[in-house]
Amino acid sequence: MTEAFSVPPAPDPRLAAAVERVVRLGAGLGRRPDEILGPEALHRACGVPLDVIRALLQGRPAGEPDIHERFRQRLDLLHETCRKDNGRKYSHGEIARESGISRQQVQALLGGDRRPTMAHCARLERFFGRPAGFLQSEDSEALSCAVAAVEKTLLQEHRARSERDALAAAPAGAGRLPGLYERHGVDGIALRAALLPDRGRTRLLEWLDHYLDHCMDEGVAEQDPGPAGERS
Repeated sequence: MTEAFSVPPAPDPRLAAAVERVVRLGAGLGRRPDEILGPEALHRACGVPLDVIRALLQGRPAGEPDIHERFRQRLDLLHETCRKDNGRKYSHGEIARESGISRQQVQALLGGDRRPTMAHCARLERFFGRPAGFLQSEDSEALSCAVAAVEKTLLQEHRARSERDALAAAPAGAGRLPGLYERHGVDGIALRAALLPDRGRTRLLEWLDHYLDHCMDEGVAEQDPGPAGERS
């Protein structure tokens, strides 16, 4: 069998950037880094070994397992943690019937005696309710997806808190809902912008330019009432 880990690759800068955003966003919500990026929770979410998660979160290279070894690690995790309503693990026969893979193949895959095909991975991912690529993606990519899910959850919390604060601060009977800037502020908008594709960020910058121009125009109008407001 191929060795569990090969030559260590360089740390993933995209993962480092995502971790930095999550830590910053969590701090704004009063959450500690170890609370929002706990290795145990990330391990259950992505299937990457705990020691590898700790290394990658610290920006250290952790190597990459052989693709067969990686598949076995994650399939073992799913079989152990994804339980039926009665708390029992799914039997080989149950997995076979619902996934469309033969019982013999399921047994061989779980035992590490057979290399999976793309069809095997797709069927097992659907059976266990995991996203496409869960059983095959590289460790840094799998961890990045788990961190992205944490970031999305924190953004939703941040949005909900911002909207509650804006509504609480709005004068009674104001007659309108707070605008985008009032709800999220500069930090909230910037955090959301980091998740957008290039085209989305371009559109957001255009909107911000328009918004700032509008604010400048309103400020000038308030300060300079025009000829009718001049003192005699």
